Amino acid sequence: MADSWEQSVGSGVWKRRARQVRAVVDVELRKMLGGRRAVPVCLLAALPVIVIFVIVVETMPARSAFGAIYSVVVLGATVFFGCALVFTHLFRGEILRRSLHFYLLAPLRREALTLAKYAAGLLLAYALFGGVTILVHPMFMAATGDWVVLETFHYLGITLLGCTAYGALFLLFGTLFRNPILPVAALLGWEMLNFLLPAGIRIASVSYHLKSLLPGPGPVELAMGVPAELPSPAAAVGSLLMLSAAAVALACFRVRRMEIRYTDD
Repeated sequence: MADSWEQSVGSGVWKRRARQVRAVVDVELRKMLGGRRAVPVCLLAALPVIVIFVIVVETMPARSAFGAIYSVVVLGATVFFGCALVFTHLFRGEILRRSLHFYLLAPLRREALTLAKYAAGLLLAYALFGGVTILVHPMFMAATGDWVVLETFHYLGITLLGCTAYGALFLLFGTLFRNPILPVAALLGWEMLNFLLPAGIRIASVSYHLKSLLPGPGPVELAMGVPAELPSPAAAVGSLLMLSAAAVALACFRVRRMEIRYTDD
């Protein structure tokens, strides 16, 4: 009887937490989609469509060119900056609006709040940037006359993985720094100049692992002939998932000990 009672209580607690997380996700999605901050994110999502459309109209693109365009436009611009706008604002935006204390005073574990905010950001990023990937790849390949459906889902998987990793890092930045712009700029420089670093240091980069998943060499390798010492796909996916989990765990740890002082901001 005692065991069954403990199990029922435990299941009730998890059901309540699941409902709380769903409620927070719903609130966060409404705020992200209804606020002014959604405008630049949507514009970034439209950028690959515009670039691919111009290339298709102006030239007869080669099939192999999509990988380089995808690496620069989708991963380097849309996913990176889009995730920076979405995820750094999840907690910093609440502090700037002086509304975070409403969440912290609610009967909700702060770890659950952090995971719910991260999940809401991922849903938005997946929908926008994943949807754009599904749109631009067939658009580009139709012009070359060589569209492979499985390849579209290959690029989609890379986009979703990039959103997962960058989103986790930017979520952490939003909990650690009063002004996340500087660490975001530092990460951008690290990602852009990563190919110049020694192989042992190069692994500490999201783009390093994402590029190993591309079907062909990236634009840097094509232009400069830099040897691509990239990990295996399994190692790259595992590394990015572990990085994402570690960043979210650190964000949970930080939020658990967070104290609100609006006068400091």
